[in-house]
Amino acid sequence: MTSPCSCKVVLFDLDGTLFDHHHSLACAISAVRDGWPGLSTYSLDHLVDRYNAALQEAYDMYLRKEIAYEDTNALKVKLFFTLLGLTKPSQDEIIQFRALYKPAYRSSRRGTPGAVETLIRLRELGYRLAIVTNGQIDDQNDKAQDIGVHHLVDRIVTSEEAGRPKPDPSIFQLALEGFGTLPDEAFIVGDSVESDIRGGLDAGLKTILYTPSAQDSQRLLFGVQVPVIRHMSELLGYVDVAETHTTAPSVLA
Repeated sequence: MTSPCSCKVVLFDLDGTLFDHHHSLACAISAVRDGWPGLSTYSLDHLVDRYNAALQEAYDMYLRKEIAYEDTNALKVKLFFTLLGLTKPSQDEIIQFRALYKPAYRSSRRGTPGAVETLIRLRELGYRLAIVTNGQIDDQNDKAQDIGVHHLVDRIVTSEEAGRPKPDPSIFQLALEGFGTLPDEAFIVGDSVESDIRGGLDAGLKTILYTPSAQDSQRLLFGVQVPVIRHMSELLGYVDVAETHTTAPSVLA
């Protein structure tokens, strides 16, 4: 266990950190494959990988203000078909795709393993918590509600509200407003090296990389040794538990 720190604020990314995006994505693509002639010949992993690439490309274009947010869903489907080497879908096919994808994605939303329990424990230890996420306010609030963490955080700050996406330092600074905490006394926990770690370091925050498949416990990123956690409860090993005279477990049961 590392030495405890004095910080009392923890910022969290949402998608891929507190929210298990990969699980929902796999459920949604599975539903599409089952209902879409021609996709059954592809492995689920391959389809998930291709759609995730399409999703990221479309979203990056939105963040660069090259397309409107309402155009991202159709573009994801078009890019997905292109990456598979298939014919560009018609508007009716895009609507059909989304009709299969969206309900399966929403109904399978869940937190990452240990996320809810860890947030509860951090609040018991006196921590102030916030979510800092790229995306639309309504969408991200809905996700936080669905996975059971909305009531556990003090605020949710989105790129829509901040006017700039991560990794811009201003979104992290906005999240800290009102907490009375200096940046170097707060953590940002996230799964993206670029958005969360680089952005957090540029904002002066302590950073922790969440990577469930990691084999290492720290990485040298942007000239800084950054702790790596595989399970959200491992975060408890980085907080000050002396006040409660207890020892934080490395993994919750």
